[in-house]
Amino acid sequence: MVKDNANTTGPRVPWAGKLVGIESVEEELSRFWRMAADNVRTSQNINVRTSVLNFVICAPDLASAQYTSGLIRELSSTHIARVILLILDRTDPTTHVSTWVTLRSFPIISDMMRHHFEQITILASGAAIDASAQIIQPLLKPDLPVYLWWLHDLPADNVGFKRLLTISSRVILDSSSFFTPEESMCSLPELVQTVPNTALSDLSWGRITPWRELIAQFFDVAEYKPYLVGVDHIEIEHAVAPFDEPSRTDGQVSPNSTQALLLGAWLKTRLGWSLAPDSQQDEHDPDRGIHAWYMLRPRTTGSLTRTTGPLTAQTGSLGTGKTGKLGTLLKGPVGKLHIRPRLQPSLRPGSICLVRLTSAISGKQATFTINREDDSDHVLTSVELAERTRPQRTVSMAATHKESELLHDELEIMGRDHLYEETLQEVFDLLTES
Repeated sequence: MVKDNANTTGPRVPWAGKLVGIESVEEELSRFWRMAADNVRTSQNINVRTSVLNFVICAPDLASAQYTSGLIRELSSTHIARVILLILDRTDPTTHVSTWVTLRSFPIISDMMRHHFEQITILASGAAIDASAQIIQPLLKPDLPVYLWWLHDLPADNVGFKRLLTISSRVILDSSSFFTPEESMCSLPELVQTVPNTALSDLSWGRITPWRELIAQFFDVAEYKPYLVGVDHIEIEHAVAPFDEPSRTDGQVSPNSTQALLLGAWLKTRLGWSLAPDSQQDEHDPDRGIHAWYMLRPRTTGSLTRTTGPLTAQTGSLGTGKTGKLGTLLKGPVGKLHIRPRLQPSLRPGSICLVRLTSAISGKQATFTINREDDSDHVLTSVELAERTRPQRTVSMAATHKESELLHDELEIMGRDHLYEETLQEVFDLLTES
């Protein structure tokens, strides 16, 4: 709404609004609201100064901040928030704070009926980064939850980040954007324990929710349900970019298998698998995004949990043991979890391309497959049995890569997601046992 950057004490950031002193933020926002009221043309505009939450976004640079500033305009009107866009500039060693304010507006019913929300943009550098929680705290709307969206990797032992966590009701991450995915994922379980009163979530967990739903739906069919307990091989493929298209400043592609790891860990817990001891055939190559684990499977039951409730396999006998090249005699049936990359230029790196579950029970084999090829918005599901193959079904997955919809869902949640936290711990166990 306002693009007056006459104040020259900070960089020019036209999209952020008017450059003001931080002590003048509330005064300027009040003035903007009065201006908005004066501009009502047909008395149909709704100019209620209200918020349902504080939304703090931490960006590492101006480019990321500008991208998210445009993204939040797509959020639903049910999430009217005071948005604080906090840019933590670690490239400038000098201590400095610059502040911009503006109102953002969007139509409610028609373009003639619009609502506004406040956006405060703060650029901090030097010692101000560690003091960012104290800087923004007076600007938060009292008695409203604070949602913190942290972009990119987690900082290593950063005092300012931990202080921001303590004032937040919920912290939203996106592990698909981590430059050091496995290292950052391994730090998350400790983070959950450090701030027990703060809920942690990950946009990548939201991206794999439709995949979890589709896997569970296979076994809703009475004919296929017995095969759940016989699953002995899980294959998950994640997209990687061509190696001649560097995605990092060092010129190397860094595969991000976090979605595949989360999905594999979820399946491991739902099926009741445990890591095989001293397995010599496990394979781990983070630089290529390849992982393989041999697992001990239970002889009785397995279950998949969806948002609609648990799905439990029928009891069955799967044998008494197996001796192989695992370095030990394994008492019980053995399964394998295999994660590998697939060259898929049409998909965002890290996106899941394929999930295949192979099952054998009572001498019969079945293969359950979800495959995403060049069409990023759809997947094909199929079931292959020894005697026949079920026709493929096309399922839309468009919402799995739309950040505004993923954020919309996260802003609907207040409490902790215990299933996600359990799965996160499983990812940690898988990677640290490697």
